[in-house]
Amino acid sequence: MNPSTEQPGEEKSEEKWGFDLYPERRGEKYKPSLTKIALLGEGREQSQKIKCEKNVWYCAKSSPLVKLMLAALKSSGCEVDLTRHVSCEVCDVSVSGGYDSELNQVVVCQNVARTEGLTQGVLTHELIHMFDYCRNKLDFKNIDHLACTEVRAANLAHCSFLSAVAQGDASPFHIAKAHQSCP
Repeated sequence: MNPSTEQPGEEKSEEKWGFDLYPERRGEKYKPSLTKIALLGEGREQSQKIKCEKNVWYCAKSSPLVKLMLAALKSSGCEVDLTRHVSCEVCDVSVSGGYDSELNQVVVCQNVARTEGLTQGVLTHELIHMFDYCRNKLDFKNIDHLACTEVRAANLAHCSFLSAVAQGDASPFHIAKAHQSCP
């Protein structure tokens, strides 16, 4: 329920808006159970974080898509400092990253986006949200704004020819239907 439409005497309920998928956003620390440590090899969060940060730096220096988005943000007056605006964190396994407009940070889920390729995809997608927010002051709690930025991010980050080239999926034989078959 939207707090502004709350009627007197009704109980307040906080909408999570996906923040429950990012426990470190709420000041919590990830604590794996002994079972998860033994069976799933969890408990290596610090080494995951270091690897994630290396992947972020690598993508910022070598990925054409990430470099394009960082340059677009800079030319729009929204320069990105990777140490301030990108955070590697443990997240729910159902997400690989996110954009936190309140802190103006891209979150890369270190436990999910474990390769340079996945990190590149997350960074590109989330930097598009950052760009949309910077340039257009999107309201991520407005479903129309959210839908618009998600469609843009999906099309630009995952369905473009440049994206296909960067990911090694480009083919001169399937150019005409490549966008149509994009997931």
